Amino acid sequence: MVRRIAVILAMMAAVMLQSTICSLWPWIGVKPDLITAIVILAGLSYGSAPAALMGFIGGFLLDYSTGRLLGAGAVSKMLVGGLSGWVADKVFGDHLLVPPSAVLVGTWLEQSVYLLLANAFGSGLPVINGFWAIVLPVGLVNVVFAFPVHYCLRVLERIPGQGGSGGNG
Repeated sequence: MVRRIAVILAMMAAVMLQSTICSLWPWIGVKPDLITAIVILAGLSYGSAPAALMGFIGGFLLDYSTGRLLGAGAVSKMLVGGLSGWVADKVFGDHLLVPPSAVLVGTWLEQSVYLLLANAFGSGLPVINGFWAIVLPVGLVNVVFAFPVHYCLRVLERIPGQGGSGGNG
């Protein structure tokens, strides 16, 4: 229970950071997508269902806080969370390059789905230009955040999930 509360608080903090500081202070012209990085890494650590739920809730909260296309971020982040959890059984290991590689590819997928959904709902963003100007750079910026987010999730895993003395008996 404590671990779940810690993950929920971390997701809420990331939503607040992303909708305030990250929106006001873009890094190399793009804003990092912390929620996507958390969801992808949670999928690698916790599996498809928790990551998909985290993606839906985090994406919905982010859509609501920014006021853009309510639901598009929820759907794209839920898809990537579930996919990262599904892929985790097949590729995940203790190799150092797995988390940043997963964040890079997952962010590209999530941003592409979001761009296509935005176009489907009439945003008028040019898909090819949006891919080069938004999707690719956001993926590269998210790789920078993959290491600290992965470390924080590992720390959260060490929080005891159940009450009790912590012993075997």
